[in-house]
Amino acid sequence: MSMDTPDPPVTAIRFADEGFAYVDGEVLVSGEEGRDRAKELLQLDPVAANDTWWRFVGTDNVIEIVEVLESQGLQAQPNHVFFAHPCGPDCPPHPSLAYELLSEGWWANPLKANPLKANPLKANPLKANPLKANHPMENSAVPAMGRELPDRQMAGPGAAPRVVVLDTGVARPPAVGANVAAVNHCPPFIQNALNIGGVADLPDAPMPPLARDWFLDPVAGHGTFIAGLIEQLAPGCPIDVQKVIGVRGEVSETDLAAAIDKVVAGPSVGQTIISISLGGPALDVPALLRQSVAKARLAGIPIVASAGNDGTCARQYPAAFPGVVAVGALGSDGPTPWTNYGDWVDACAPGCDLVSAFFDHFNGRFPRINTVDLDEFKGWATWSGTSFSAPVVVAALCREIVQSGCTAVDAVRRVVRAKHLMRIPCLGTVVNI
Repeated sequence: MSMDTPDPPVTAIRFADEGFAYVDGEVLVSGEEGRDRAKELLQLDPVAANDTWWRFVGTDNVIEIVEVLESQGLQAQPNHVFFAHPCGPDCPPHPSLAYELLSEGWWANPLKANPLKANPLKANPLKANPLKANHPMENSAVPAMGRELPDRQMAGPGAAPRVVVLDTGVARPPAVGANVAAVNHCPPFIQNALNIGGVADLPDAPMPPLARDWFLDPVAGHGTFIAGLIEQLAPGCPIDVQKVIGVRGEVSETDLAAAIDKVVAGPSVGQTIISISLGGPALDVPALLRQSVAKARLAGIPIVASAGNDGTCARQYPAAFPGVVAVGALGSDGPTPWTNYGDWVDACAPGCDLVSAFFDHFNGRFPRINTVDLDEFKGWATWSGTSFSAPVVVAALCREIVQSGCTAVDAVRRVVRAKHLMRIPCLGTVVNI
């Protein structure tokens, strides 16, 4: 498949007053009785979402229809939409720190007066997008100096597990004979570890009806960055980065559930861990996704998911599902001010100013300020967010599997759930490698 393969058409997304997002016009119902009742009510033909759920497309008043179906004793819900979890400059402080930060001049930081704040990007129409209720639309990755990492392998009695990263895809290595300056590929150190089939992670994909604008897309490079973290910390593990996240950082519940189901139903070759760095709230509990997560647990496939960067204790899915390892973020001196927290968060790991793989030979339109070009990337970037804390925990699990020969499920017990481990209230076990 070509590197220029575009994403599918952009899905219309609505934001409910309760704070969750869903696909406009889509209702999900469970079971044959629910399918038949909904078909009669909506006068629409359903399509199968999986073996027990049905999807109705083209409905008005989604939330009201869900309430009607539930009042009849049926299981129904919106098709929730979740978002990637990189942290940008607008990530809120932890509520318990808000007064302290204000009193210490957090908001008087000279960076707030930086001339970049007057950049024409601030007038971009995307700034008015409802995604502002979640995260800013600009990509918050910053170029970093390159590193040289030799080929390395972990040593131990266990075989390296396969890591499936459900994300934005991965930047491709350059084609033979291609003009390297025109290819946005990943650093060589992770190329041998990657499954590079499927749709590539692009720095500037077309977003219908918009064409490329040569500015870095909001979550472009997200999957590549995560793959680089895992390879740096757990070298030699096969990394399969699959594209489920769209150019705006979004993924529907049905698409995410289908991706998990595909991993579970795939060939059983050694052990597998699923890494998911996205999430969001829901109307209630997203039951279709819960079913797929439960299938993965039954198959002995741990799921590690980021907790989010909203500085809230509100449950985020899939991280808040039972059995999923929900991961918050640590900075250099403790919990970051923006990490989500709560009794549903199982672990915390470094997530602030991490350095990892990114697009190589990409230079967008963002203007150079003196000698600094904030979107000229040479294979490496610095980025923050619980999105990147989660793969640190994944790497810790991989190392335990290789070094001790245990199963993936046992690795979770040893690295995250063992009672003797150091914990932070409402952020779970401290994991650092």
